[in-house]
Amino acid sequence: MPKYVDIMQAREEEIARLIDFLSEKSKGFEKPKLILTGGYALRAFIPFTRSTRDCDFVLHKKNGWYLDDIRKWFDNDVSIEAFEEKDESGFMRCIKLIKIGRRSVRASLDFMEGEVTGRSERDRVRIGDSFIASSKRVKIKVADKEFEVNVPSYADYLILKVVSARPSDVRDIATMAWKKGIPRGIRKRAREMMPYPEVFREKIRKSILPVLSDKRFLHSWRGTFATTEFDGEVRSKVIDKLNKLA
Repeated sequence: MPKYVDIMQAREEEIARLIDFLSEKSKGFEKPKLILTGGYALRAFIPFTRSTRDCDFVLHKKNGWYLDDIRKWFDNDVSIEAFEEKDESGFMRCIKLIKIGRRSVRASLDFMEGEVTGRSERDRVRIGDSFIASSKRVKIKVADKEFEVNVPSYADYLILKVVSARPSDVRDIATMAWKKGIPRGIRKRAREMMPYPEVFREKIRKSILPVLSDKRFLHSWRGTFATTEFDGEVRSKVIDKLNKLA
């Protein structure tokens, strides 16, 4: 049986090949403009990395659908697991299977056009002109390769994380609040980006702070980022910062 570290390394190497492929197809992520989000974009904002099985991109919806064109880029080695276009939001998940010994491991590419949507109808963030205009060009390392990619502004990225609010997002949010602080005007920005801006505070109050306050959080954070730098004192300061937003 392959070890967990071998699986994660193989997946990251495959993700690096897929990012390289996307860079070539999109002329350096500019045609169409692809904005990297999710766990890989986190590397642009904090000095730690964590493993992740998905590589996420968002696009601004113009006339027609960019997803229809991107779908045609992939050959039979990549399967389209999900494809949906409705109103002003579209979603596509592409899967590449990697063989490690007798085991098959999935590497995923997710594309969200027009909006980033969550588990409920109210969990929505618009990918509009201001989101695209405020994005920035950065270099990140994936496996042994360095890529120049587009990522959201720090405020926009933090809003996406808050709206998602999974346990992995809470660990990311805590790390960003610790290392970079809370950007000024983020609540105003959330009102501009979200059809239901009240969700921003609700997620902090009901989903993020309870996980962050749980006594098991320090263990899960350290297991994710493989360092003991985040301690009880740091957590208390992060909780205070987020309480002011809630």
